[in-house]
Amino acid sequence: MANFYSSNSTNVMIERINNSQELVELCKGKSSSALLKRLKVALATVHPVIADADQKADHVREVKHWLTGLTDAMFQAEDVLDELLTEALRRKVVAEVGGFGGLFQNLMGGNEASKNKIERKMENVVRLLEHHVKHIEIIGLKEYSETREPQWRQASRSRPDDLPQGGVVGRAEDKVALVHLLLSDNETGIRRPAVFSIVGMPGVGKTTLTQIVFKDESVTNRFDVRMWITVGLNFNVFTVTKAVLQEITSSAVNTEDLPSLQLQLKEALSGKRFLLVLDDFWSESSTDWESFKVAFTDAEEGSKIVITTRSEIVSTAAQADKVYRVKLMTNEECWELISRSAFGNISVGSINQELEGIGKRIAEHCKGLPLTARAIASHLRSKPNPDDWYDVSKNFSTYTNSILPVLKLSFDILPPVLKRCFSLCSIFPKGYVFNREELVLLWMAMDLLYQPRSNKRLEEIGYDYIDDLVCRSFFLRSTKSFVMHDLMNDLAKATSGDFCFRLEDDNIAEVPSKVRHFSFSRSQCDASMAFKSISGAEFLRTILPFNVPTGLESLQLTEKNLNPLLQALSSLRILSLSHYQITRLPKSLKGLKQLRYLDLSSTKIKYLPEFVCTLCNLQTLLLSNCRYLSSLPTNIAELIKLRLLDLVGTPLVEMPLGIKKLRSLQKLSNFVVGRLSGAGLHELKELSDLRGTLRISELQNLAFASEAKDAGLKRKQFLDGLILKWTVNASSFAPGSLSTLSCDQKEVLKMLEPNPNLKTFCIESYQGSEFPKWLGDSSFNGITSVTLSSCNLCISLPPLGKLPSLKYLSIEKFNILLKVGLDFFFGENTSSFVPFQSLQTLKFYAMPRWEEWTCPELEDGIFPCLQKLMIEKCPRLRNKFPEGLPSSTEVAISDCPLRAVGGGEGSSPGNMNTREPPPSPAENPLLDRDPSSKSDIGTSSQSNNDTEVTSTSSVSSLPKNHHPLSEEVYQYITQLENPHQHIEEAAVISARFSELISSADLSSILSQSPLLPDPKIGGSFHPGSSSNPNQPVAPSGQSSDNGIPGPSRPNDETDMEYLKVTDISHLMDLPQNLQSLHIDTCGGLTSLPESLSESHPNLQELLLVACPSLQSIPPTTLKTLYIRDCKKLNFQESLQPTRSYSQLEHLSIETSCSNNLVTFPLSLFPKLKSLSITNCESFTTFSIHAGLGDDRISLKSLEIRDCPNLTAFPPGGLPAPKLSSILLSNCSNLRALPEKLFGLTSLHSLFVIKCPRLDSIPGGGFPSNLRTLCISLCPKLTPRIQWGLRDLENLRNLEIEGGNDDVESFPEEGLLPRGIFSLRISGFENLGRLNRLGFRDAKGLETLEIDGCDKLRISMEDGDLFPPSLSCLRISSCSLLSEKLAEEVTECVFGVPYVEIDGEIFS
Repeated sequence: MANFYSSNSTNVMIERINNSQELVELCKGKSSSALLKRLKVALATVHPVIADADQKADHVREVKHWLTGLTDAMFQAEDVLDELLTEALRRKVVAEVGGFGGLFQNLMGGNEASKNKIERKMENVVRLLEHHVKHIEIIGLKEYSETREPQWRQASRSRPDDLPQGGVVGRAEDKVALVHLLLSDNETGIRRPAVFSIVGMPGVGKTTLTQIVFKDESVTNRFDVRMWITVGLNFNVFTVTKAVLQEITSSAVNTEDLPSLQLQLKEALSGKRFLLVLDDFWSESSTDWESFKVAFTDAEEGSKIVITTRSEIVSTAAQADKVYRVKLMTNEECWELISRSAFGNISVGSINQELEGIGKRIAEHCKGLPLTARAIASHLRSKPNPDDWYDVSKNFSTYTNSILPVLKLSFDILPPVLKRCFSLCSIFPKGYVFNREELVLLWMAMDLLYQPRSNKRLEEIGYDYIDDLVCRSFFLRSTKSFVMHDLMNDLAKATSGDFCFRLEDDNIAEVPSKVRHFSFSRSQCDASMAFKSISGAEFLRTILPFNVPTGLESLQLTEKNLNPLLQALSSLRILSLSHYQITRLPKSLKGLKQLRYLDLSSTKIKYLPEFVCTLCNLQTLLLSNCRYLSSLPTNIAELIKLRLLDLVGTPLVEMPLGIKKLRSLQKLSNFVVGRLSGAGLHELKELSDLRGTLRISELQNLAFASEAKDAGLKRKQFLDGLILKWTVNASSFAPGSLSTLSCDQKEVLKMLEPNPNLKTFCIESYQGSEFPKWLGDSSFNGITSVTLSSCNLCISLPPLGKLPSLKYLSIEKFNILLKVGLDFFFGENTSSFVPFQSLQTLKFYAMPRWEEWTCPELEDGIFPCLQKLMIEKCPRLRNKFPEGLPSSTEVAISDCPLRAVGGGEGSSPGNMNTREPPPSPAENPLLDRDPSSKSDIGTSSQSNNDTEVTSTSSVSSLPKNHHPLSEEVYQYITQLENPHQHIEEAAVISARFSELISSADLSSILSQSPLLPDPKIGGSFHPGSSSNPNQPVAPSGQSSDNGIPGPSRPNDETDMEYLKVTDISHLMDLPQNLQSLHIDTCGGLTSLPESLSESHPNLQELLLVACPSLQSIPPTTLKTLYIRDCKKLNFQESLQPTRSYSQLEHLSIETSCSNNLVTFPLSLFPKLKSLSITNCESFTTFSIHAGLGDDRISLKSLEIRDCPNLTAFPPGGLPAPKLSSILLSNCSNLRALPEKLFGLTSLHSLFVIKCPRLDSIPGGGFPSNLRTLCISLCPKLTPRIQWGLRDLENLRNLEIEGGNDDVESFPEEGLLPRGIFSLRISGFENLGRLNRLGFRDAKGLETLEIDGCDKLRISMEDGDLFPPSLSCLRISSCSLLSEKLAEEVTECVFGVPYVEIDGEIFS
């Protein structure tokens, strides 16, 4: 880091000394002026020799030591210079802000003493730099001439004869694509070769891929001449041209001038179609490329030039006609490459299972880079011992150090400022997903974006830097964000030296004193320990925590920890305290004069103290989601350098006066209009540089409509998004209320007309009757998204069809709107333009009185680009579906009687989905029937025609005497109801929150949760999204078996979508549009109609319950099939290959197929996602076709219960790469889990219950992404260190119940996963003590439950038994332990905040 940092730093400091008149004025005293001159001389003296020192540092120890010391001195010089500039800025603030400067002057008092203190620091720094100057001659450093010819590799001819050992893996698609490019005709015009660029990060396999294509037979036959030149770092036009000519002639070339050489080459290629590969190309000079191309003018048609490069900038300079980006390999391909290189020709299937398990984890560490895989394989070759492989997995970075020099070639040619930007990214963990704005703000705070002669904003400079690093493959694009490959992260760490430090656990006592930038993991490091480790780093500039915990772990940070730390770190530029549970800021914060970036988001602070306004260097202030913060400090105008103020989700009541003086402000997320106090809208007028999205809220507080005009929104040309929000409370319209609207909102909105450059626009809770004319004007040709919400008094919609670029439109909660007519499309005047010509998504939601929708009849149809139409909770909209939608439009309609048009070609979209809602509260006995109860979550309504019913959410369905939901309880329910979050398993969540809800209420909530199993079934299978097999839908006037009535039968029976049949005769006349069929207790039914699928093409769900004579099922296109109590069903006969079930996604078989289901042919169900087999006595195993590819099975969830004859899984395991959950329960003869269990990389949860013959786990251990493991009542399955649980970084929830009779101490050291969050042990009959060492590495453990361990003893003296992170301890049915603790416990047990012993709570 020394070279690029010192070089960049000296330039910046000299520029600032020369260009800052304020600095010269501040140091006009004799002593200060002399010190400033000495500083400038010292900087100017060391600058020319820094590059020479960097060249020698790797070989000369004295030079390396000198360079490291110089870099440290540069950091100190920057600190002193920044203190001087801060004092100059302070004086500027006092002069500009005027009356507001009093507080600043008071807090910054003692100017003379402050100045003397800075002078002393400056004297020390100058002496330190002068000391390094004296040693320049002693260690033999010289000025490094930029014209000195570097020792680059010269261009060389090389035939790609040998491919790497182990062959080539996984590049078949790339080869086909590139061969197609080379064989295609030129599109460049006549007599010029097409130029193709193959781009990718170092080591991704660009050269290897090009070699494959170069040798392809079709390519060889296509070209008369093929040439391969390895160019290298130095692109010399003469040298490369000469190498090309020698490649053609195969003889020496004696010509020494370029024009003659080019003429000879042109003659040699005359009449020949050629292919020229320029491998490892680095030049970014378009001038050199133009000179090189001269020899290839008048080329034969079809000739091609291919360059391989690490940089897209090179592709641009070479004017490439096509750019092909080589992607990273998959984990499976990396493992194949490693196994080939390590084992030679041995097939993957014959490799030792344990080695394969470890090897696949190693392959994951490679992150898709072939170079890494080959390097690792070289260490593993001829090493069959699993310990050697385990060591590579555990110390992966150590074994890849040899690759870093390959990557460093790219780093060495970066400009110094980009080197510094890249190296400082080493404080981010591997796999970190970067946000462009976040990274630029941090670079800005680190002062890396200073360009005094540039007219660009600092943010734009930062974005350019990011684009440059992406183009050069230092960052990898990932949709809207970007990531850094793990090896690039290692490179950043190596180049940053001792000045950046990333702490990812608590296993370090103190970081080096030279560290300037420090980061740590919130989830792995206790904040107090992290802060203690940096106590000696007095010059620290950055404190940046990362990894916000995904659960509800509390992040405690006390003022006691924070105050002394901040007092000692006066050079701090970046401070993030986000997500920590702090309620106020320590006073020591006011001493951080250099602070530029302060993140307090998601904290519990209640107010910002006024001294925050003395931080005059502050550029970024993040206050989002501070839910207890209601105001900003009154002197905020003194933060004249503030560029970003984030207030999203923070309930401010007003903005402070004087905010208009923040003229550097680029982004303001929310401007809150106060009621008769605070800053008015006129203060927005002065903030002319605002960008991004601006939200103006509480607009109802405006006293006069004319105030809106003063905001000057029309002149804010840089704004991308605008949100205008009014708030109307229930009492707002009460006569005599103080909250009565003060001015005409229609006039207000009219005067808030924004600039036409706007891209997104939203209006919330506007109470005018109509919209102004500017909304919908075609001059807003850049708007892509519009949302209009809760405009309760509007009687018409604006002409949004006139917006040519509109892609997303949402109309929500218009309570009195009756009609959407042609004016919505065209406005007042119908013209020839196509309305909504770009619209892709259209949403109507909660329009209770909307009755009519009139659409124009257009020759090419309406909404020509529409992809998705959603209509929800519009109970009165009954007219026919609009004609002319594109056939590909996806339509979702719910709680709305709108019908699709019958007949007519193209009259309705191809993908119509009309969802029937569940029963309403009035009909459902589980829900609150109190007629006075109201909910914001759902409403109940019923139409006369189709008996459509809308249900309230389960959250609003608690008993009416239930206490109000706390935020924690609400989050609990949300987690239960959202199976896609994968935060915790339902049982684990229940354990964590049970103290927040009474047992009765908890049972009520859990009974409504779709994640939990129905007690009647005993499983958690839920076929389909519309109904549960145990709560089938009944016809009109009937109730289902469990007493819950279903929706009434529609008047038009042919349109009926859900039907329950209890009489065989009804199967002869099923509704045409049937989607779900439930056949129950049809004792005489032996088979279903053969034409069931053909006659009912929409049938997707079939439930067969208690049909004892049923023997077979015809082939269908079902997606869901549920079978229960159908004992004669011959399922295997029904599943012959000729009887296809290729569309089936959900299958449950319970107490059926008594003697017929011996094996289950999993191969015949390529789309099956969930499978449940319960109480099938004949079932023994699965059958899988040989050679079946992993991509042929889509299974995600597997449950097997009460199957006594299941003994084993198929040899080789389950080829189900998407399998995420397995539950095995009461399988008394099961002897082994699936082989190659480690290969199920998508597996998140594994439950093994009552399987008494299981005694071990398969070789290779558990899959690396496992999050929850439960082993219950399996007496022979005792957890051991050999299982490798410790290395399962994602395993958070572990439960062990029963068995373990020989265990007297638990847990064994090294057994528990490092990232474990929740642990439950139960039924350990001989457990006598807990092992302190076993908990040592479990630094994230928050919940521990111990049940049924009668011999367990713990003394209150064992105060440090548990990790500090433990916040919840539950003990039950442990007789000795309960008695002991009950006698000794007072307020807090073992320092754990929440302790529960046999139901009694101590906290």
